[in-house]
Amino acid sequence: MTIRERQEREAHDRENPWRPMGTASRGTGLICDLLFDDMAGHFAAEGLQFFLDADGNWYQIDPPRRVYSPNPINWRPSYVRMTPERRNLIKKRLA
Repeated sequence: MTIRERQEREAHDRENPWRPMGTASRGTGLICDLLFDDMAGHFAAEGLQFFLDADGNWYQIDPPRRVYSPNPINWRPSYVRMTPERRNLIKKRLA
C-alpha cells in the first residue's frame, strides 16, 4: 500500500466511521460495509457489500449469500439504497 492509498483510506475512515451493530436500521435497503471479528482479529470485507433486510439478517450482495459466520461487529453505510425488488432478487438467488 502506498502512502497516498493509506492517506485516502484514513480519510475515508474519518468521514465514514464504523458504527455499532445495534444502530443499523432494518429493511431500509441501505448498502453497507461490514467489519468482522475472528480469532485473528478484526477485518473488513474489502470489496464486498451487504444489506440488512427487514427480517434482521445481513445479506451479501455479490455473490449472494446470507451472513452467518463470522458475525459482523460493526457497520458503515455507503449511502446508497437498494430497491425492495433487488433485495428480493438477491434473496431468491440463495435458494
